[in-house]
Amino acid sequence: MPHSFAWREEYRLGINSIDQQHRHLFEIVERIAKLDAASSSKEELRQILGELSQYMREHFSDEESYMESIQFPELEQHRKIHQDIIEFFNHSISNSPTIAMIQTKLKFIIKKALIEHIVSEDIKIKLYSMKKKELVDDYSMDLD
Repeated sequence: MPHSFAWREEYRLGINSIDQQHRHLFEIVERIAKLDAASSSKEELRQILGELSQYMREHFSDEESYMESIQFPELEQHRKIHQDIIEFFNHSISNSPTIAMIQTKLKFIIKKALIEHIVSEDIKIKLYSMKKKELVDDYSMDLD
C-alpha cells in the first residue's frame, strides 16, 4: 500500500479537535499499510482494523456533536454519509480473507472515507464555521 495516503496539512480544517482525530485516523491507516502480508498475523490485522473501526465511530460521533454545536444545516446528510462509510468499511473488511486483499480494499476506503470525505464534505463544516464566526464578529463590531 503506497504511503501517498499520509496526512497532509492541506487536509486541515482549522478545528483542532477534528484535525487531531483526522491525523490519528491517518496514523492508524499507516500502521495497516506497513503490515507485511507474509509476516503479519491475521490477529494483528484484526486488532488494528478493530481500532480503526472504533476510532472512526468515535470521530464521527465527535464530529457530529461539533456540527450540532454550531447548528450545521447539513448535519443529517453528513450523519448519513458517516453511516454509509461505517457500513462500507465493515462490509469490505468482513469479505476480505487475506491481509493483501484488505490492504487493497483499504486503498479505496482511505481515498473515499478519509481523503475525499475531508476534502469535499468536512470542508463544508469549516466553511460554515468560518462564516458563522464572521457573522458573530461583524455583529460584535456593530455593537461597539
